[in-house]
Parts: sequence; structure tokens; C-alpha cells
Amino acid sequence: MSYKRSSTRITKPGRKREKWTDILPRYLTFISHMRPILRETRRIIIDLDADLLLDTEILDKIRQEEEKRNIRKVRALSEFSAMYRSNIYEIIKDFIIKYRENIPIIDIKDYIVEFLQESVDALNILRYITNPDEINIENTYLYLLVKFIEERLFPRGTNIKIIYEALLEYAPTFYECQRHLLQPHTYYREKLENTDFFEIPGMSPKIYQIMNNITSLYNLDPNFGEFPERKNYELPMILKTTVFLPYIDSIANPEEEALEKIAERIGLREIDGIFLAPQENFVQILLDNKFLRENKQSDGSIRLNPQFSNETLILYYLAFASQRRGFLSKELINWISMNFAFLMYMGLLKWKLSDENIFYAIFKDLQTNEKVLPYLMKLICFPNYLSLDKMKIRDSPQYRKEIFNFIGSQIDNLKDFINEIANYCEKFDNKRKNK
Repeated sequence: MSYKRSSTRITKPGRKREKWTDILPRYLTFISHMRPILRETRRIIIDLDADLLLDTEILDKIRQEEEKRNIRKVRALSEFSAMYRSNIYEIIKDFIIKYRENIPIIDIKDYIVEFLQESVDALNILRYITNPDEINIENTYLYLLVKFIEERLFPRGTNIKIIYEALLEYAPTFYECQRHLLQPHTYYREKLENTDFFEIPGMSPKIYQIMNNITSLYNLDPNFGEFPERKNYELPMILKTTVFLPYIDSIANPEEEALEKIAERIGLREIDGIFLAPQENFVQILLDNKFLRENKQSDGSIRLNPQFSNETLILYYLAFASQRRGFLSKELINWISMNFAFLMYMGLLKWKLSDENIFYAIFKDLQTNEKVLPYLMKLICFPNYLSLDKMKIRDSPQYRKEIFNFIGSQIDNLKDFINEIANYCEKFDNKRKNK
């Protein structure tokens, strides 16, 4: 009698690789519930006699009736809709109470209607940020804004030199944003001693300190040694042990052993196991941008004197990460995609909402961000966009709150960039209308 032997191999089910068609509907879920609430509220305010707005209890009764009428089957959506509607009505009430003694109630009503219409328009853009079938994606806001931000903060290129020089081009305007992109605030989850040589982590405060130390040593007291690939040239070098001397009591052996990995990410290499010196390809970049200056010695040799700044090494790290974006750590992928999503989201809002719009706070609220941005982060990771491993995006609600707490326009340079994104959207929209 024949029989088929059953397999004894036990396989652990892995995470399902989500498709574009899986993620886009999730991104649209809460936006599709926010827009009708704003439209309904706008219609109610338009139909309401202006004098009735002076009695804020009437607004409470209207909100309660709306909540009864709009019963949702899914609990998460029901809770979110109730929260969202409640916030809208509270904002309207506060606005009326604040200005009813100084502004005619008819004008207050007009302001509220105008602010609601702006908010609906903003949600329309967010709703149609891309095409479900990805046809003609080059004309979608998702694609255009990813490429606009990418060019300035995380450019592509066939080699490190092209990427580095692209970063340098925008560094005078957006260096703080570029540095911010490398510094996840969840750095403590990273393990510097990670045995995977190819995985590139974010730049922790300790690494930032080490890089500052390296920059100072190069500028103040470098050694000089033979340039292995170029005859008659002397490279600036610093002692490896000197770099770690200030941290001898606070860092463990694994960190010191990881120096070779750190050095590679900032364009340096070990020579004779003792010194740190610029890599050959980095030397040419430094010369081209006057970060190394040729100085002919009395013996005829040419000494390369360093004129470094912190930007010199940090931008190499960023260029290195951009070139090898397929090997970024989970923390760095989450941080980069989250910042891209935040910049896009806030840029679109800045474009569509006036600074005086009383509903601006609702869009920036953490409860709204954590419903929209995580899925926008995943859409950004697809091959047509940033080409990052979206499987590394964390889905934990606690983690989302943690990273969203650290983003925001508290960095002036981010505010400037958001304004530039808004201006770009306006120009693109005008160009499309004039075609």
C-alpha cells in the first residue's frame, strides 16, 4: 500500500508582504470618514441662522443628533468619528465665544464656513493623492512630492560622488533637515555592535559626538602619512585610539570594534590598524569641494590639509545611506519614511489651509496623525517612490505615538521646507490648470 509521508518540518508563518492595493484603502479609510463630517458640519452652519450661533448649547444639540444619525458598525471608526466631530464643534464654540464681542456674528459664521470649506478641500487633495491603479503616477501628488523631498534630503545617484554633491547643493538651505533625517529619536533601539556589516543604522547621539571629535582632530592636530593609491601625496590621518579616548569609560568593546563600520559610513578607512584616513573616492570629493587643500612641501611631496566641518562627514553618512537604501535598519527606515510622510502631509495642509484656519489643529493632532501617516509611510516605501523595505515599518500603536511625538515643525528648517513644499504644490496646480 502506498502512502504519502507527511512532512515533519515546522514552518513559522511570516508576515504577509502587503501590496499597493492592500495599503491604499487603509490610508483612505479615515480620510473618507473625516471629509463627510466636515461637509455635513459646513452644510449645517450654512443653514443655521447666524443669531442662533450665539447660543452654543444649540451646537451641542446638533452634534448629539449628528452622532445618533451617523452610527458606524466598526468600533474604531465609530470612536474616531465621534472624537473628530466633537473636536470640530468644540473648536467652533471656542471661536464664537472668543470673538462674539468683537466681530458681528454674521461675519463669524462666514469665517467658520470658509474654514470648513478649506478643510474639505485639503481632504480632497489627501484623498486623491495618488491613483489606485498607479497609472500616470508621475502626475500624482504622492509621486511628485516624494521626488521633490528626495532630491533635497535623500537623493539618488549612480555613485556616492553624485549623491554627495546633490546633498551639498541643498545643504546651505536644508542642512538641518538633512541632519534631522539621519537622527532617529528612537536611536536607543539600535545596536551599534550589530554583526550585520551591511545594515546601516541611524546616527545616535554617541556617534554624533564621535564624528564631532573626528572633525576637531582633523582640523586641529592631524598626522600625515603616505597616500596608498597616489604617489608623492600625503593624507591627513588621526590616531584611532585618540578618537575613543574621551569615551573610554562610557563605551564598551563592541562599540570600539565597530569603528571600521562607522568609518566606512563617514568616508574614512583604517590604515595600518592605527590611523583613520579618508577613503580614496572621498578624497576626490573633498578636493573638488575644497574640504582638502593641496600644499606642496619642501621635499616635493603634496600634503592634503583638511578643512572639515561637521557637515563634511554627516553628508557623507547620508549619501552612503541613500546609495545603500536597501540595507537600512528598521529604525532608520521608520524615521525616514515618517519624516517624508510628515513633510508631505504638512506641506499639503500649508498649501490648502490659511494660517488663520481654526481647524488646523485637528489635522495636526496626534490622534489624526496616527490614523493617516502610518499608511502614507508604507505607500512612500514602494519601488516607484523611495524603494525602502516597507516590511520594516512598525505597526505598533505605541511605537507610532512614540515617533510622532518627536516630529513636528519645532525645527525652523522643517518649517521652511514645509513652506517650500506648499509653494511647489501651488505652482504645480497652476501649471496643470493652465494646460
